[in-house]
Amino acid sequence: MRSSNIVPFPTRPASPRARAQPRLTVLLREMHAAFAIAMGGGALLMAGLAHATDTPPSSIPGTGAGGTLEDGADDTANEAGAAASLQVVTVTAQKREGKVQEVPSAITVLGGQQLLDNGIGRSASEILNYVPNASAGTQQHGRPRWWIRGVGAGQQQIDFPNPVGFYLDDVYISNSTATGFPLFDVERVEVLRGPQGTLWGKNTTGGAINIISRKPGDYTDGYLKADYSSHETKLVEGAIGGALKEDVLNGRLSFHSENQSEGPFHNRYTGKHDGAFHDNAARGQLQAKVSRDLSANLNLHYRDYKSSGAITTTGSYAANGIYRNGYAPSTDSEDVSTNAPTLTAIKQGGANLSIQYDLGRYTLSSITGYEDFKTDTLGDSDNTPLEISRGWSKANSHQFSQELRLASARDEKISWVTGLHYFNEGINSASATARLTNDIAGALAGSTQPVGYNATTFTHKTRSFALFGSTTVNFTDRWLATAGLRWTTETKDLNLKRIQAASGTVTFGSAADWWQTVKGGNYTAASVANNNFISTPSTTWRAWTYDFTPEYKITEQARAYFKYAHGIKSGGYNTGASDVRALNTVAPEKLDSVELGLKSEWLERRLNFNASVFHYDYKNVQVNITGVYNGDPTQSVAYLQNVSKAHVNGAELEIEALPFDALHLNANVGILRTEFDQFDIQNNGGNRNGNEFVRSPHLTALLAADYRIALANGGKVVLSGDVRYTGKQFYYVDPQSDARYLLNQAGYTLINARASYTLPGGNHVFTVYSNNLGDKVYKNHTLTSYVPATTNGDTIYWGQRRTVGGSYTYYF
Repeated sequence: MRSSNIVPFPTRPASPRARAQPRLTVLLREMHAAFAIAMGGGALLMAGLAHATDTPPSSIPGTGAGGTLEDGADDTANEAGAAASLQVVTVTAQKREGKVQEVPSAITVLGGQQLLDNGIGRSASEILNYVPNASAGTQQHGRPRWWIRGVGAGQQQIDFPNPVGFYLDDVYISNSTATGFPLFDVERVEVLRGPQGTLWGKNTTGGAINIISRKPGDYTDGYLKADYSSHETKLVEGAIGGALKEDVLNGRLSFHSENQSEGPFHNRYTGKHDGAFHDNAARGQLQAKVSRDLSANLNLHYRDYKSSGAITTTGSYAANGIYRNGYAPSTDSEDVSTNAPTLTAIKQGGANLSIQYDLGRYTLSSITGYEDFKTDTLGDSDNTPLEISRGWSKANSHQFSQELRLASARDEKISWVTGLHYFNEGINSASATARLTNDIAGALAGSTQPVGYNATTFTHKTRSFALFGSTTVNFTDRWLATAGLRWTTETKDLNLKRIQAASGTVTFGSAADWWQTVKGGNYTAASVANNNFISTPSTTWRAWTYDFTPEYKITEQARAYFKYAHGIKSGGYNTGASDVRALNTVAPEKLDSVELGLKSEWLERRLNFNASVFHYDYKNVQVNITGVYNGDPTQSVAYLQNVSKAHVNGAELEIEALPFDALHLNANVGILRTEFDQFDIQNNGGNRNGNEFVRSPHLTALLAADYRIALANGGKVVLSGDVRYTGKQFYYVDPQSDARYLLNQAGYTLINARASYTLPGGNHVFTVYSNNLGDKVYKNHTLTSYVPATTNGDTIYWGQRRTVGGSYTYYF
């Protein structure tokens, strides 16, 4: 995998603080593993560069989908056998076009052709596997958990946005569950690290991810891809586009369909295979050239996703393996054991209209977006064959946004972009959990808990308005500076109701629709007094976000920048509260970032070297706390609260190189230290100063390579692979102890490999591949389940084991 694309042989036709000695030992071991990866890449790089200097490379860049050619360049030199160079990639990270190596910010760009060639994008979360200090753990193709440089959201409720902003064609998607949309037929993906509050808005303290679809063109082109892999997984996707009326109207239609008919998990209780799913999505676009200066692009998209069967299991801390009630879960990562049905159904659709009006030296842009999301779920909440808890939920969200921007020409001594943004979102949610009687539940012997029931319903509305502007001043040919400012006002209204019946006071008509057939119930008993409540807060927040970035051009190929940015993440409510004492209005997060960076190009664009160091001063960090029992050893309560103060220190190194024409290398290393400085759990839950952030390993590293072999018949073979190392990480801000080791993940390495053969002419490509080649067993996520009086264990989402497959792609 690589962060910008080259095509020397065209793939397609030319159309917590360091604590005590044990932790230091672990850190040294992590550093050894990661730097072994980096040094391996360095050895290949230096050997290749020594060879490369014997024959000076051509300045003609490649023509892959990740960017654009320089003026006057073409790809004929590659066909004639001339040396290649790294592609010049154009991005819109500053809300207008610019070369990625000249944008003063830490950015990773993944080209659409790269994603297609490497089979990346079945879920959008996969893109962060190739970004330093970043991750997005997800199960199947569900809700991604976006984390960049230690900044993310531990609470994943539908109405609580992530501080990593996610954008589909410049339209902000607030609902985190709606950000797993598969990536297909895209032009590129831009991942911006660090606060982006001026141009990208609130909820971007961690960074921004922008997915840019491939737009309709004047000429007919497209592709069709068929893929078959482990667990009877079948994928078909494709696209076709071109002129519908010459010089007036272009169109493009794209689709993606994946079906895993045999899930990878064996349910030991039911005897069935669990984890099957289908994921179908489509996109249609119309691009109209209204006049020479006015154009518009309409994007309509839809997704239908459904999964069935358990994908989560439990683990025990007991020497005898007992989790609770005599049940001992399997230690095999491909085993699950549940008695309640598990289903997830998502339907997601939307539209956006982008209008560009050229006013000579100025450009006026309008981006209008609408997104609608619906989900229905059934689940075995205890993840065991015991009848302890099962769940149901139904929710929908809809959002409307409008952005207007006016930008001056970039080549002015003083250039600028200014605009306004409006956002409106409505959410409706209903959920329930229950314990059924053994006679209708069908559960393992030992399910002796009394019948129970609780339910939560809420509506949540958000309205937001912002004004923003950013100006770049070129003081000299070498010195320039950019300053940006944004003012945002946001109002949130919540109407939440929760009910809980005293144990043993309800009955159910059937197990199939228990949430609709519940009868009776004592909701006023003293035992449930804290669990029945109504909450109707309404809050308005106003905030300024800003940044200042001076730059210095050391040479035409090397630039240094310093960036100070102040970002904000929205406040919110704990709509997942199961106890009145867990109700809380959390204040907005505030993050001040200082970053020093270098971007450089060497050896006539055969080598790009980028580096950055950064420090975050973090206030009112929004965290999710679980396992606070309020004096009751049989109950677990989840909190959403602010942590007064925390900080982050880190560094990132990125190298992309063409040691010789046939070999492309990409390597990066991320170093991260996170720490909570003033952390008191509410309701006298204790002090946790010194704990680390969630999903923030001290070290991450990547080495990716692809080697092209030109064949005498005009075809080619491409051998490629990547090695990724992730250091030890915690999945909860508390607890972070060796005693609760199931909630942590030790450092691990994943290897992917693939080989492809392209027939002469470039239209037909055959590929075989293996992901997680070493069949590494690791925890992708965990949930807290431990309750002192009853449960001696926690819940585990195991990472995907080795998969093998093959594909055929036809380009036209």
